[in-house]
This record gives sequence, C-alpha cells and structure tokens, in this order.
Amino acid sequence: MVHYGRNAAEARAVVGQIKAMGGRAEAVGSDLSDPRGAHKLAARVREIVGDRLDILVANAGVSKAAVLDETTIEDFDALFAVNVRAPYFLVQQLLPILNEGSSVVFTSSLAAHAAVGNLSAYAATKGAIDTLVKHFAFILGPKGVRVNAIAPGVVETDMSNFAKTDAGRDFTLGMQALKRMAQPDDIADAIAFLASDAARWVSGDTLRVDGGSKL
Repeated sequence: MVHYGRNAAEARAVVGQIKAMGGRAEAVGSDLSDPRGAHKLAARVREIVGDRLDILVANAGVSKAAVLDETTIEDFDALFAVNVRAPYFLVQQLLPILNEGSSVVFTSSLAAHAAVGNLSAYAATKGAIDTLVKHFAFILGPKGVRVNAIAPGVVETDMSNFAKTDAGRDFTLGMQALKRMAQPDDIADAIAFLASDAARWVSGDTLRVDGGSKL
C-alpha cells in the first residue's frame, strides 16, 4: 500500500516499480491534515488487505522552519495534525488487523534529540513520536506487535532542500561524523531492518540513523 497526500502521480510511479519487480501494490490517497484523514486511510487499507497487516511505516510528515516569535498557531497545529495526530489514529484504526508478528515503524528525527536550526515546533512533534513509540510498544506488546521508530538526520529529499545548497551541505557535514550526505536508501534500509524478523526482539526503541550527527 503506497499512501499519498497530494502527489498521486509519484505514488502511482512507486506502485509501477513494485509491480515491475513482481510485487503487488496499490496507491491510496488521503489528506492526513484532515481530522478524519487517518480514519479514511485506515478504512481503505482494511478494505484492501483484509484481516492482517504485517508492516506499517508511518512516514508522512511536514516541516516548518520558523523562529520562536514567528511561529503561528496555524503552523503549530498543522505540524501536530500530520506528524502526531495522524499516526496516532492510524494505529488506533488499524488495531484489528495488527496481529502477532506485525511491526510498526514511526519516523522521528534528529531534531527530537538535538537543537538543529529553527525547528522548535517541528522538533516537539518528533519528541511526541518518541513518547508514543514507548507507550504503543507497551500497549501492543501482548498482541505480539512491535513498535519502533527511526530518527534520521538531514537527508537529501524535497523536505530538506536547504541541504542541496552549498551552505546547507557545509552545515550538515559539519555536524556529522560521517562526511557525506544521507540518501533515502540509507534510511529505508534501517526501516527494513526494524520491520523484519532480524529485529524481532526490538520494541519501544528509537534508532538514530543520522551518520553520527550532533555527537
């Protein structure tokens, strides 16, 4: 299941790649900033997959850089709506199909563990994710469901366009032990590990995947 908020074309392209490799896939759209967005997404997923979901990767997120005295209520609420409320209720609504052996992986951030730029409101949402991971792991543990998170540093994606500038690259490399820019595959491999049986005795943890940032 490939979720998208607005870019259906990119989601369909991912579905096409999965099918080209012999897999089955379907794109499902839902605006997670909407109060009922997670409920709608979960309902559609349950219609398609039936009574079992093995892996849930809650990776949707929004970011907003702003100094403290310029952060608006609207910006703050929008960040928490997508980054915290949506994954919370997505897990809630998918509880009936999360069973023994299922794995949930959330996306936290380096910003939850260290001060990085003007991201205080965004960082607060990721701190909330780290807390939810522990509570959900405890709640779902008796069902045999594991819950973890990955905490990336700066990754060369559209969400981190500043890192594509010379100044942004220099700033990023300056706070990392490993002197190269992170790529999406670096993060995806860590998610695949947490979702797999190789991490079968790992639950309630947040794995930093940041190249040794802010040591």
